[in-house]
Amino acid sequence: MKIAVVQFPGTNCEHETLVAARSAGLSGEIFRWNRPAEELSDFDGYLIPGGFSYQDRLRAGAIASKEPVMEALREEADRGKPIIGICNGFQILVESGLLPGLNGVDVALASNVMVSKGEIVRRGFYCAWTNLRHEAPSKRCSGSFLLEKGDLIQMPLAHAEGNLVTVDEKLMDKLNEENQIVFRYCDERGRVENEFPVNINGSRENIAGICNPEGNVLGMMPHPERSSFSWQLPPTGARKCVGDMSAAGPGRRVFESMKRYIEVRR
Repeated sequence: MKIAVVQFPGTNCEHETLVAARSAGLSGEIFRWNRPAEELSDFDGYLIPGGFSYQDRLRAGAIASKEPVMEALREEADRGKPIIGICNGFQILVESGLLPGLNGVDVALASNVMVSKGEIVRRGFYCAWTNLRHEAPSKRCSGSFLLEKGDLIQMPLAHAEGNLVTVDEKLMDKLNEENQIVFRYCDERGRVENEFPVNINGSRENIAGICNPEGNVLGMMPHPERSSFSWQLPPTGARKCVGDMSAAGPGRRVFESMKRYIEVRR
């Protein structure tokens, strides 16, 4: 099972994303944006990692979404292959229309706006550990294939534009009805509260990750590659239950899910 970690100018998480994928039993390599796009067909799945593609000019992910490699990824997605976009990768998938995969570009990842008790307490870039609640049924999505509905995962995030918004009020109903909302920000007990710091960037309905209708394309703002090993975890929370510092961290479940998804499709 060979994975392509797609790198654009400004991507800065490609190496650790590849390491995390390999730790889950996947093989792979970093695939530069200017390689012949048709070579992507040699891979079983794709990861678009975090960073600041093209310096986030215009909007985060906007320029990368227009590269020929993205059209090739669209074709591979149509063949059912899994794609996971993390942070800037999520932004690229949204800008390209691969997510939510309904009627073109239906949502945007806007600048963070943190609200508490009706007041804006912070804007822009924010880096912190957060808790996620898995919202989709088991096996619904390639990147959460092994998770059960209601499972909690701790991961870090670091972004300035992760506030999921839409002008179509009916779209949120559809995403909920079709189980396309994969992760929501929550507290350590799994409670969803629409205020900072639980809703860490102001996203509609605390959304941290969504998939396309088919479930093979996932975008998520938190970084699973930064919590794939126990030694990466903070000294409280998830790590306090782990004695072996070389053991798997909670983020590895995303990459293990991708591996299992590919196995089942075969």
